[in-house]
Amino acid sequence: MKKLAAITLTSMMLVLATAMVVGAQVQSVDIRGAVAGTINGQSNLVDNSFTWNPQTFAGFYYDIKKDLGTENLKFALSGDDGKKLSGDAPYGITYTTTAQGKAFERALWGSYKVMGFQAEKYFAGYTQGDTEQDGSNIFYAESTDKNSLSNEQLEKILMDSKDEMTVTSGTPLKLQEGYELGIKSIDIDGNKVYLELSKDGQVVDSKVVSPSKDNANELDKTYYYKNPKVGEQTKLVTVGVHFKNAFRGSDQNLASIDGIWQISDAPTEVKADTQYDKMTIRSVDANAGVITMDNKDNSVTLSKNKDTTLTGGIKIKTADNDTLRFYIYKTITDPGDYQIRGAVAGTVSGASNLVDNSFTWDPQKFAGFYYDIKKDLGNENLKFALSGDDGKKLSGDAPYGITYTTTAQGKAFERALWGSYKVMGFQAEKYFAGYTQGDTEQDGSNIFYAESTDKNSLSDEQLEKILIDSKDEMTVTSGTPLKLQEGYELGIKSIDIDGNKVYVELSKDGQVVDSKVVSPSRDGATELDKTYYYKNPTVGSQNKLVTVGVHFKNAFRGSDQNLASVDGIWQISDAPTEVKADTQYDKMTIRSVDANAGVITMDNKDNSVTLSKNKDTTLMPGVNIKTADNDTLRFYIYKPVTIAGAAPAAEAAPANVTAEAAPAAVAAPAAVAAPAAEAAPAAANVTAAANKTAAPAAEKKQPGFEGVFAIAGLLAVAYLVLGRRE
Repeated sequence: MKKLAAITLTSMMLVLATAMVVGAQVQSVDIRGAVAGTINGQSNLVDNSFTWNPQTFAGFYYDIKKDLGTENLKFALSGDDGKKLSGDAPYGITYTTTAQGKAFERALWGSYKVMGFQAEKYFAGYTQGDTEQDGSNIFYAESTDKNSLSNEQLEKILMDSKDEMTVTSGTPLKLQEGYELGIKSIDIDGNKVYLELSKDGQVVDSKVVSPSKDNANELDKTYYYKNPKVGEQTKLVTVGVHFKNAFRGSDQNLASIDGIWQISDAPTEVKADTQYDKMTIRSVDANAGVITMDNKDNSVTLSKNKDTTLTGGIKIKTADNDTLRFYIYKTITDPGDYQIRGAVAGTVSGASNLVDNSFTWDPQKFAGFYYDIKKDLGNENLKFALSGDDGKKLSGDAPYGITYTTTAQGKAFERALWGSYKVMGFQAEKYFAGYTQGDTEQDGSNIFYAESTDKNSLSDEQLEKILIDSKDEMTVTSGTPLKLQEGYELGIKSIDIDGNKVYVELSKDGQVVDSKVVSPSRDGATELDKTYYYKNPTVGSQNKLVTVGVHFKNAFRGSDQNLASVDGIWQISDAPTEVKADTQYDKMTIRSVDANAGVITMDNKDNSVTLSKNKDTTLMPGVNIKTADNDTLRFYIYKPVTIAGAAPAAEAAPANVTAEAAPAAVAAPAAVAAPAAEAAPAAANVTAAANKTAAPAAEKKQPGFEGVFAIAGLLAVAYLVLGRRE
């Protein structure tokens, strides 16, 4: 019984630990580039032009280990209003990208040409390298058409890994695009392994490898598939698997592999004059490995509040503002774990970009930080000041190696008649810092300020996440309550016969917490008459804080059900984030909170960080540090994001398979991505604010401490019951 109790206790502790570390998931993320136009009151255009590269747009391909990535997109503005990207020479939009040599993760295989194209990572051809001894450069030697650019095409890189794993005769190695590699038989001494490659269940190739024979070389140990036809290329190696050893067992055979390579067999055409949305390929130089594009015959005008597809997955977003402000972005929807990457610091393109051994990220250099393009809001600032004999230390003593500041800013509600509030980016998330009185309270505006007792969250040393801020119009009925976040629902209970009075109830997790009458249709109705608001009794240390607001445009009593239209929704979290001085978040500690000025400062006191190579360090919630697997110092900060539907954590991608789709048996992809803004309501067709920077379609609720305590309670009960039985 003691053993049973111990097993039960251990199992439940594992469940508890899992519940505590599971994070929020989103349905999609936008990779945002640096913002161009008028920022902080000044234009950052140079000669009416702005250029993005892998440093200013994390959507472009970049390899931190080898400092690879050359995509370059330039906007040259013209026209009387300076908002036109001409489709005539000289073109308003030009794009260039160049192929670069890259060693396989399994270096003994040699190298290949990698190329970023339209913000995707592609294979451009195999390279011969300096030597072919010991069977290296196999894929170059075995491919007939080695240079994809010579055939005016590219192939997506699906897998490049050196991670070790074991496969058996009963579980084939699952690759991408329907391919599987299965062990059919192994001879008694393990010298010969007979393999079959299938696609969509049909065998397409078979081969024998000899990983365990004496003096086996790379060729002996490597399975490769010479694809007969890949677009215009013939006999191109698209799959390679390196076998470390093999073993014949009594019930099944097994082998260990330590190298996987796969490129797509569905190539992307890059012929001259091929048009992709607004962009056309102007030239392809297979020898130099260069592709150029422009927007010939496709002029683009950067009108306000416009979303334009430029090419491939790249789009242009302009601010809903008369002041010109815009950025490029790319949307990712494939399930997986992604990185919202900041600009890379250290030695980039052969030169150091550190200034006095320091580097600073703000919303322009790190898309993970909160930014509102409509109002040009967002000011998080993170500075690294390096010291030490090797220049790789971020000191935990004064003067601190890491400092962070953020300031609250005034922002109008999407439904402007509600007035305004203080918004604050904090640890790469968007927060509410307090309601503001505004210039006037006439006609019932500034309701939430007037009705809240503790109006300034920073005065109580806390912040609340902004869940919804929307002015989108929608219809709700008595049979379908308005679903909000964190378990809240607002339901119509009754409407009087002329539609003047609407009785509504707010519930959380099925329990009614508030009720109120609004009068949207009566003559001379004010904002106050039309607005339902919930004055939450206690939110952390704040009392009577309005956390939910819904504006009713009108109401109607029907014969079978009542309905109303709403055109404003506001919600902040009722689970605040503590920002008290001396509160520690991983490596960072809050140094001061100035509620009047609306400023929070943090540093890494007593937590020095050394930027050793190939290291991933959690700096503070939502912000990590990644260093290159290279003796040359190169690093960036990033925010991890998971898109819903990803493989379980046990199948997550290894760090060196970043931005590539891995075989199901090996890994899920990792990549760079843009920030996730507040989630839209889970139902009732409510969309999040139109001016947010990088909006996920939805966000699953994170497990809260309620769940943790519930699991802990079950753990205790189980332990006591088992003990009593004993």
